[in-house]
Amino acid sequence: MSEQANISGLVSLIAGAAGKIESYYTANPAKPYVPPLSDTEPHPLDSKIYPLDVRKAVQTLEGACAQLCATLVRPNHTVLNRHLNIYQTAYLSVALRAQVADILLDEPAGLHVSEISKRCKIEEKKLARILRTLCSQHIFREVSRDTFANNRLSMLFLSSDPLSSMGLHISDEPTNKSAVHLADTLLDPEWGFSDAPGRSSFNYAFGTPDSMFRYFEGRKQKDNPKAAEQGAQFGRAMIGGNAACDASAIITGYPWGELSQGATVNDVGGGVGHISMELCKRYKNLNLKLQDLPERIEQAEKDFWPKGCPEAIADGRIGFKPIDLLAEKPIAHCDIYLLKNVIHLMSDEVAIKALSNVRSVMSPTSRVLVQEFILQSAVRVSDDEIALGQADPPLLPNYGVGRIRQYYFDAIMMVLQNGQERSSDDFIRIGKRAGLELVKIWDLGETSAVEFAPAGLEK
Repeated sequence: MSEQANISGLVSLIAGAAGKIESYYTANPAKPYVPPLSDTEPHPLDSKIYPLDVRKAVQTLEGACAQLCATLVRPNHTVLNRHLNIYQTAYLSVALRAQVADILLDEPAGLHVSEISKRCKIEEKKLARILRTLCSQHIFREVSRDTFANNRLSMLFLSSDPLSSMGLHISDEPTNKSAVHLADTLLDPEWGFSDAPGRSSFNYAFGTPDSMFRYFEGRKQKDNPKAAEQGAQFGRAMIGGNAACDASAIITGYPWGELSQGATVNDVGGGVGHISMELCKRYKNLNLKLQDLPERIEQAEKDFWPKGCPEAIADGRIGFKPIDLLAEKPIAHCDIYLLKNVIHLMSDEVAIKALSNVRSVMSPTSRVLVQEFILQSAVRVSDDEIALGQADPPLLPNYGVGRIRQYYFDAIMMVLQNGQERSSDDFIRIGKRAGLELVKIWDLGETSAVEFAPAGLEK
């Protein structure tokens, strides 16, 4: 007899996770309730980082709901829906580029599609079909026949919200165009087996040897204003994406306050310094350094920090220095080298070179913190074989759809950079080759922080 599906186990996980999240909302003193989807007013918890137990509950809820549907529903039904997901991306792109959420912003009763059509200049019957599909996925709401209004989710489509820039980055060039060519790239006998940065699907699609970042901001910018615009959009997208992924959990998830007075934290590859600015404001014991490519450091030193944290400049608690991490060594003898979303842009050999450059300037007590996703297998193993916990059965041990975003970001790295997200074993392996040994993996709920200490170089 074949093994039977554990439906009641999945239903129990769903009920428990939903109850945990509901309790999280109802414990909020300002608005002690779960807001309905029709609510367009922000809830106080919308901008808060999930506590670790609530993050796990969210992942369990999403994973168990998807696994339950995949288990109970006929396979061809489920697979066909997966194939059709490309049209969801296309429709999201229309809503974002037409700025439908902005048009509906001050219209709580909604607008008839004919009026929306006039304002965004899209034929009304086609627009109604698109919006109705999105409403069926709980983005926007149809308040009466052909009359549409914003809801809790569509408010994140406002052009002022950084997450809308992430949506544009994913649904438009260069990401979408590059993703279409992933199969072409992987099946190419030369390109498919190369991990060179210039052999990604992005390079294949755009016919350029340049990296995406050079395409955005480098020597071709003057000749390609669209690429410059996309580069600026990418910068805003990272703010929205980091917020959605609780990337700032590193601020409270690592014991920064226990570091000595005057401890130096070098935010290597930190862009304009969003994370280092938060560290600077919260932990007065820290001195910060920020290193990135010259364009970003100039923006940080002349604009971002003078506006966001001028006192840090006045007090000398922040220093700026450009770097190309693959060709140069960072500032020496810092206590912490923080590399957030840097290593995943690189193949293993390139990542080892970057980490080796950091290792070469570390003091014996220095530490490296690599903050990224850690991918887990979909196969259950004994608890002593893994660095992070596994989901309760019968849910897939890696939470399945509950953590699918990590695997999608891995796809983005493959498509755009020939980079990758990594498992804990991957990090230990490349760290060892760079002369680093694992100290601890800090579970931040969605991303993790891999802490390394100096070790002897492998012979």
